[in-house]
Amino acid sequence: MKGKLRFSLFLFCIFIATGLPRGSFGSESWSTPFDTAAAVADPAAGALSFSDALRLTAAKNPTLKSLAFERLAAQAELEQAGLWSNPELELEFEEFGWDAPGWGESEMTLAIAQEFEFFGQRGARKGLARAEIDATDWQARVTAFDLYLEVKGRFYELAHAQRRLELSRASVQLAEEVVTSIGFRTEKGAALQSDLLLAQLEGQRARLTLDEAQQQVAVAAAALAVLWGGEVSDLAVNAEEEPDFGALLRQVASFEQSLDSTREVARLHLSSDIVRAEQVLAAAEGRPTVTLSGGVKRLEEPNANSFLLGVSLPLPLFNRNQGTRDKLDARLRSLDFQIDRERLQSAAGIGSQTSLLRQLVRRHDALDSLLLPTAQDAFEKLRQAYEAGRLPYTQLLEARRILYELTLEHNDLLLAIYEQTISLESLAGVPLRIDKEN
Repeated sequence: MKGKLRFSLFLFCIFIATGLPRGSFGSESWSTPFDTAAAVADPAAGALSFSDALRLTAAKNPTLKSLAFERLAAQAELEQAGLWSNPELELEFEEFGWDAPGWGESEMTLAIAQEFEFFGQRGARKGLARAEIDATDWQARVTAFDLYLEVKGRFYELAHAQRRLELSRASVQLAEEVVTSIGFRTEKGAALQSDLLLAQLEGQRARLTLDEAQQQVAVAAAALAVLWGGEVSDLAVNAEEEPDFGALLRQVASFEQSLDSTREVARLHLSSDIVRAEQVLAAAEGRPTVTLSGGVKRLEEPNANSFLLGVSLPLPLFNRNQGTRDKLDARLRSLDFQIDRERLQSAAGIGSQTSLLRQLVRRHDALDSLLLPTAQDAFEKLRQAYEAGRLPYTQLLEARRILYELTLEHNDLLLAIYEQTISLESLAGVPLRIDKEN
């Protein structure tokens, strides 16, 4: 009876990568303005600028740190793709068993074999790994960009809430002044008791609105501070009240020339790069690999040895990855049509979003230049006329409500413009400079 004993010895090699390549697509887009080198502001020292909020987030939010490790993981895939297959060490005993003469008269073979990829398989694997690294790097940039947009949105929501709180406080102060004035006029018989009741009711409404505004500030401050795990108490921001809308619209006008860097189009381009790399790999894997082996065999006769040399390769008669290559070709053609579709949708999206932004800016300009000054002037004149006894209090009250509502609308429009710029940034992947400071 013959028995055979086999074992394999695996050898390991380590290669050190020189650096992570940046994505080849859209290198200027999806670049976040996080500054990790600048000094971090103290939220308790005063109102934060938008740059301060970005620096705090960059320093303390774990998202950016996790993205760095995702890049390292992709880099390890490239390292793995470049490794050679392990050589195999084979030790074989023949004529060693119960019916054999013994150990000394058995035959032993010691050989080592190594697979060699002479037809581009290793380079194709590395090309696929690089394409996947580009996709990982781009996705990390998009994730960081979305974090930047999150900071921006919450920052301006807090600025909006703070401004609403200021308006509510001014409204309460004005209501108290009116109550005092009407109370004095009522005592003198120059005003009706009903006017005083209406003024007191309006003051109560103003104080309720003030309470709501204070709660909105607390909620918005908590939403912003959680991005860096900071304290909420006394958190305040300092936003430019009137951005340069002309410069903003000029920046947006250039978006229509960058359709290939929009979110979905860029993702599809990178998917196409991966499929092309998979095509190269599938073609390379359809070619045979060569395995060379060599060793020595101790024969049954005393001091008789024989050297062994061998070569083996599969014969690519039936399987040259034809099905895989056809599948990848079909996927690539599908992606080409998807890119065309997404370009059309991106163009439509940018056009409609830009149109909405222009409408908001025009409405803001009308409020700024016409409606608010007119309402303010009308209120002051009606107030003087009421104090002179020439009109009822209800007309003054209506003028005050109109002025307050227009002032709130102005504040709401500013937030809507900020939110609209964020929507455009999210689509095009290009930061928009909206604050004069930033």
